Amino acid sequence: MDVLNLFQQGNLVVFLLVAARTSAAMAVGPLAAWPGVPLPARVLLGLGIALALAPAVPTALPAARLHLGPVELVQELILGLLLGVASTLLVSALQLAAGLIDFQAGFTFGTSIDPLAGHQTGPIEQFLGAFAAVLFLDLNGHHLFLLALADWFQIAPVGGMPRLAGADGLAGFFSAIVVAALAMALPTVTLLLLTDVALALLSRAAPQFNLFAVGLPARAGVVLLTLALLLPVTATQLGYLFDRLPDILPILVPR
Repeated sequence: MDVLNLFQQGNLVVFLLVAARTSAAMAVGPLAAWPGVPLPARVLLGLGIALALAPAVPTALPAARLHLGPVELVQELILGLLLGVASTLLVSALQLAAGLIDFQAGFTFGTSIDPLAGHQTGPIEQFLGAFAAVLFLDLNGHHLFLLALADWFQIAPVGGMPRLAGADGLAGFFSAIVVAALAMALPTVTLLLLTDVALALLSRAAPQFNLFAVGLPARAGVVLLTLALLLPVTATQLGYLFDRLPDILPILVPR
């Protein structure tokens, strides 16, 4: 958009409404899953994206009739937050799976402050969180998110509110995320369960057996070996999830 044309009343209103949606989406979008990216930087990226999209986005009303009121701003912020939160939940499925593995393996005893996440996490969750962040950028997940953001303006033009999905659609979306996380965690959790059964049988056969001294190293070995073998499969599953980013919109907004 030409900077001189930007300051015309109609163009300026369109730009500010677009910026409200893009900044909200970037503030809570997939980049927000890794708080190492500061909030001002995410908002600044949203403003830059708005500057690129504003000349081409459709509007529900002619640009001259759009108003920059509190209702319009809140509406655009809600639409941006909706896409950003849904995208973050989809990208964070691996972290949910890692939390299940940490809990089942007993690694929650070794939680520490993750500098990337900004809160206490287990060692497996720290590793897989960093792995997901690298893979997200390597598989052009940020490009897919920007594509979904551009499509969001085609489905919900500036100044218009689409018909959002009902409770059934949202429940199906959240269920799909939980199922994806369970699918990634299932092999490791299953092997951990079998390890616990084997240790329990061994302790019954030999009561003098020090279960606590051997159990934790055995679980750690099973987890590390399973993750090493299944890491390519996990990368493929994550790539499939990232490819679904543009498909979030038909779920949130039924056509």
